[in-house]
Amino acid sequence: MNDIMRTLLGELPADTAADRMTLKHLVTQQITCPKTGVVLDVRQAVAFTLRAHNGAHAGYRAVDAAWWDTNRATFDDLAAETNTTVETLDGRTLFTD
Repeated sequence: MNDIMRTLLGELPADTAADRMTLKHLVTQQITCPKTGVVLDVRQAVAFTLRAHNGAHAGYRAVDAAWWDTNRATFDDLAAETNTTVETLDGRTLFTD
């Protein structure tokens, strides 16, 4: 059953369904991780962006989860320096079913 149907049936929160669809879209658009060249799997991908306090952001980029785990601290530091927030869509937590 797809995410929209599961949401309509009350089995999946709407925000979770939206996050899952967003990550799926990014992975299908990019195909490979821009940092490692690995073919992305939505269940092992992380999309991230830096969001300003006024809501503006530079757009999401999907990367391989292993690369993200190694490099997350760099983006946390950058967010602190630029007064932004790191937002992520992590396929490892979004696709547990």
